[in-house]
Amino acid sequence: MSDETVSRTREHAATAWAEILKGAVPAETDNFFQTGGTSLKALRLCARLSALLGCKVPVKLLLKNSNFGAFVSALETADA
Repeated sequence: MSDETVSRTREHAATAWAEILKGAVPAETDNFFQTGGTSLKALRLCARLSALLGCKVPVKLLLKNSNFGAFVSALETADA
């Protein structure tokens, strides 16, 4: 995966995360559910990222990787 794709994935994930949680851009260690995330918001985040990235982002990816850094790493790996 190119650096440009990685950067785009991280940027989209950070923006969508902040919009869904109505907060600041997340730090690497921010946990989705500890910062106001719910199962419905998790579905919304994954649906938004699926549309932005042009690939399916299953909600289980977020459930298994609820810290922002881990989630982005999982997204980048899944895209590869």
